[in-house]
Amino acid sequence: MSSEENTERAFLHDISNQLVIAQGMGSFVQKHINEHSDPDSKEVKRIEKAMNAVNKLIEMVKERREFVKSQQ
Repeated sequence: MSSEENTERAFLHDISNQLVIAQGMGSFVQKHINEHSDPDSKEVKRIEKAMNAVNKLIEMVKERREFVKSQQ
């Protein structure tokens, strides 16, 4: 494995860790907002969009990891 591959794998790992934290905290906030807000409120819609974005980023990182792994 090249130094570039190691660097990218480390970077993807670090990004993934931060995204998992964001996902967990976002889920906590989303649950709280859903319990205390009107389902059609701006807050509910915004946290849903934020969580969708985080989940898409997690998928993109997973796909990139698989690509990098396949290049070995």
